[in-house]
Amino acid sequence: MTSAEVRLVNLSDRVDGSRVQLTLRTKTALLITSLVLALVGATGWWQYRQLSTAYVKLMREQQQALTERAAADLDYKLAMHLAVLQRAARQVDQQTFSDPAAQERFFAGAGLRPMFDGTALVVPDGIMVVNDPPVAKPLNVADRDYFRRARDAGESAISPPLLVRTTNQPVVVMAVPVKGPPGERVIGVLSAILNLQRPNVLGDLSRTKVARDGYYVVVTRGESPLIVMHPDPSLLLKPAPAAAPEAADFTETDLTTHAAIPSADWELRVVVPRRTAFAPLEQAKRALLVQLLLLGLGCAVLVWVGTTWLMRPFAALTAAIRTLRRAPDSPVKLDVVANDERGDLAREFDGLMTELRNQRLELAAVTDASPLGLFRCDTEGRMTYVNDAYLAIHGLAREQAAEGWLSLVREDIRDRVRTEWLRLIKAAEPVTATRRLERADGTMVLVSMRTRPVLVNGRVTGHVGTISDVTERTRAERALRTLSAIFDTTTDFVVQLDARGKVTYMNPAARQRTGVALDAPIEHLTMADFVPPRAMQRLMSEIVPTAVAHGVWVGESQVWDAERREFPVSHMVIAHRDKHGKVEYFSALMRDISAAKATENALQESEARLRTVADALPMRVAYVDADERYRFNNRAYERGFGLSREQIQGRSVRELLGEAAYRSVEPHIRAALSGKAVTFQSEMANTGSYVCYEAHYIPQFAADGSTVLGFHAVVGDITRQKLEEKRLVELARVDALTGVINRAGFGLRLAEAMGRCRTSGALMALMYLDIDHFKQVNDRLGHNAGDALLRAFASRLSQTLRASDTVARLGGDEFTVIMESVPRPEVAGIVAAKIIQAMSTPFVVEQQTLSVTTSIGLAFYQGGSTSSDDLLKQADEMLYQAKGAGRNNVQAAPVMLRVIEGGQA
Repeated sequence: MTSAEVRLVNLSDRVDGSRVQLTLRTKTALLITSLVLALVGATGWWQYRQLSTAYVKLMREQQQALTERAAADLDYKLAMHLAVLQRAARQVDQQTFSDPAAQERFFAGAGLRPMFDGTALVVPDGIMVVNDPPVAKPLNVADRDYFRRARDAGESAISPPLLVRTTNQPVVVMAVPVKGPPGERVIGVLSAILNLQRPNVLGDLSRTKVARDGYYVVVTRGESPLIVMHPDPSLLLKPAPAAAPEAADFTETDLTTHAAIPSADWELRVVVPRRTAFAPLEQAKRALLVQLLLLGLGCAVLVWVGTTWLMRPFAALTAAIRTLRRAPDSPVKLDVVANDERGDLAREFDGLMTELRNQRLELAAVTDASPLGLFRCDTEGRMTYVNDAYLAIHGLAREQAAEGWLSLVREDIRDRVRTEWLRLIKAAEPVTATRRLERADGTMVLVSMRTRPVLVNGRVTGHVGTISDVTERTRAERALRTLSAIFDTTTDFVVQLDARGKVTYMNPAARQRTGVALDAPIEHLTMADFVPPRAMQRLMSEIVPTAVAHGVWVGESQVWDAERREFPVSHMVIAHRDKHGKVEYFSALMRDISAAKATENALQESEARLRTVADALPMRVAYVDADERYRFNNRAYERGFGLSREQIQGRSVRELLGEAAYRSVEPHIRAALSGKAVTFQSEMANTGSYVCYEAHYIPQFAADGSTVLGFHAVVGDITRQKLEEKRLVELARVDALTGVINRAGFGLRLAEAMGRCRTSGALMALMYLDIDHFKQVNDRLGHNAGDALLRAFASRLSQTLRASDTVARLGGDEFTVIMESVPRPEVAGIVAAKIIQAMSTPFVVEQQTLSVTTSIGLAFYQGGSTSSDDLLKQADEMLYQAKGAGRNNVQAAPVMLRVIEGGQA
């Protein structure tokens, strides 16, 4: 680098530094102005602080005096209220607590109503015996501290603020003890309340203003103070903020003063907002700031004018240098004849610029002819020179050269790339990098960049470098490497042939399967060496023409292995064309599907065997997936629903069974799909027919057991077994002697009838009857005659009743009758009378004529909580009443309109 270049660089650095730094003229003006402002500002601020301190002290003293007067006044008023309450308490005696008339006289003459919002008399256990005005229900205040202090200590008390339990309103309660005759203990407490939301001694104070928008606040004293009185009702009874200490800047807080209220152990605070208390100070501060600002502006203008006049020659020279840096060929006016420092500097600069202009023209001629993109950048990353090849590679116009390449970087990483670029070019190290850029026309370009730093006196002043377009070369190399890696590692067979059918490439997998060594030549081979004749004929007649016509063919075919054995492959043939559309070569991709074919055949055979077994089973077998759709069913399923396999498979369970049947099995389906094996029975009874099925739902899990894929349904017809079971059950419930149901059957029938009655609300009657003096028949004629009489009695009883009525023998000569849907109680009484009348006809038993009577107890049920045992007990009690009434009669429960006796209604 020549000495002229070094001088130019140093000069450029100085001029460039003048753009980013303050000029000497500006520095001088700012320094003098700042000194004047600092001196005047310090003086003004000291005066302002002195004035502020005196003003705040005076304001605080005046407000403290106001606070103490207001606290003394409030303390006096509270003491007066408490004294009035104490005087009234001396008028209360023991009778006042118990006599309403005495209470009324007391409240009317005590004079408490104008001063308080409510008063009450409280007995020692805390119960308010009377309130004025009255409340809805008596309260218990035994847990209140003010009450216990008045009752136990015998002292008057003022409570902290609290909520009334009846109205939930904030109040303060005054309580004084009521004492009996001299020497006796406290007989009660007289309490009175001051509602904090109503006009009274406290409420009036909350609405009183101090100055323009100041206010009074009353709080309790102690560790956790509460707000007793505040202009904002929502803050009543809330925790009070602690008294704020005086801040360093006292104008930043509200002006608050405090005074004690001894009678209630409270504190009165007077709060004046800072905007009101310190408004005069704020106005003085603003006036001072305005004066300082005007003074500073005046000083700045005067200093600026003076320094501009002194330094105008340097400004002219600086402007000329800046113009030449922007446009070296621009004409500038330099004072090269002046006989002073300015003239010397102008003459040196003019000679330097002439020398540099000649060198720049020579260098431009060389770089513009270079096929590489050449550039120079400064330490701020801006391109100060680029040749035409640089612009062509980036697709930029000349006016975009400075930083246009950054606009080609992706927007989301642009800031990061710029930061990294600035870091690299500030370092004294060469830079080699590759960038991926997107041109304005949308094309992507990959450029390789090499730079070296420009060092002047050991300092980096920029970088020079070259740019080359490596897009196509990099893409081709990467594609070739990728394809080679895929073809070499894949287990599929990859073969390429030229347009004449000669093999040009076989990947290792294809060579190994066909017996061609990895290093063996293949140029002499064709597809006929690897494809059986029948498959070769298909290749020439179908596969190749299709690939040529459509670009690709996909299907299955046969090839030979190394031992000339055929095996099936999944086959793809691709026809590749050159830029003129002519077929240049073919690629064949094949995959051995022998195992898949064998597996497919095995699955088909397994499915056929499974279907044969399933179709031979008598029960219905089906598989339902997780979407509740049928995917398999046997022939029994088809016969059961009268549908073909195609009509069943694919349909949902809801569609096949119908809505009603689906609702009955839906819980079992949900359980099976959650992974639980389910077994249940389903009964269907139609007119004249009965069918019962037993179903097993078995969940089908995935191979790893993580999810349920569906469930298998196995449904068997168990109608015959169920009918036999019902027959045996019915036999167990029939009385062997009389043929009517026995006690066990009666218990079930009674419970079922009462359940129906509760559902429908209909009236039901229960009769409890026996044969009068039956024991004498047994003793006189023997048990055989007694059994014959019981059979005849049961038969005649059944004939007397409706077919829907139930007759049961509980044991011995005791019978019951269940009558459902009785219109009225009298109807049951009429039926009972008919039974008594029917039994009056003599029975012929073992050739002997017997005359017997019966007694009947009648009970009714029409829903409710009565149990079956209670209903039977009620009917039994009515039977005993009938026995006591002389037998041969009916006694009904109280629900009957009238008693029916002797068979007469």
